[in-house]
Amino acid sequence: MQITNNDNTAVLIILAMVGVFILVSAFIIYSVRNQNRLLRQRQEFQQAQIAHQKELLRATIEMQEAERKRIGQDLHDDVGTTISGLRLLIEMFKPTGPEDESFKEFTHSSKSIIDKIVKDVRNISHNLSPTTLRYYGLASAIMEHCGIINQSGKLAITFENEAEQELSAFDINTATALYRVFEELLNNTIKHSGASRASISIKKEGDDILFNYSDNGKGLLVSPEAFKKGMGMQNIESRLLNINATYVILPDESKGFGIEITYPILAAKVAANG
Repeated sequence: MQITNNDNTAVLIILAMVGVFILVSAFIIYSVRNQNRLLRQRQEFQQAQIAHQKELLRATIEMQEAERKRIGQDLHDDVGTTISGLRLLIEMFKPTGPEDESFKEFTHSSKSIIDKIVKDVRNISHNLSPTTLRYYGLASAIMEHCGIINQSGKLAITFENEAEQELSAFDINTATALYRVFEELLNNTIKHSGASRASISIKKEGDDILFNYSDNGKGLLVSPEAFKKGMGMQNIESRLLNINATYVILPDESKGFGIEITYPILAAKVAANG
């Protein structure tokens, strides 16, 4: 059987097509692999950048907290002690006579002023570096802070905690971050919302711990996007980012403001193990 030139040509064409197909396939595979490699490198670079930013943020927050602790300690130890000493000196002064009313009035006024200063210094010291947080944990610190605000009459706050065991396992950095978040939320409510009541609830749901905060104020006067750009919310967002927590601003079904913070229990275990 004789092979014709047409048959040879057909075979060559088929071989050429197969070769071209193989080359194109190899090029596509190489391009896809190269793109995947570049994408993986880009993702690794972005993750490294995020990790670096979080590390810088963590270091900044730790430095701020250390400075707060130092200032609070100085206020408590130095200023408070000096004022208490001054109070004792005033008590040692003797009136010119038993009926020296001006001296009695001076002593009474001085003691009242000094007592107020001591109380203010104690409150400032507590706000800068709450000892309850370090020694008794997050739940006790939030409860104490709410109690102080309730006593001031500025706001009526209810606090419910259904995750006592989980919160007690938080490391100091996580506890401090969440405490500062609630401190900021309460401060915003008192200053800007016109609210008379606020509530904080904490519960475990699946593998997460949910922190809910709400007030009965006038709600958001701007869009949620614009609200998030405020310094207060940026501070909150930075602290939550640093501990791998997320948040959502709850829909304004009536008047008031609400936010739900989600903290994964796995993150708490990782933080606790160092």
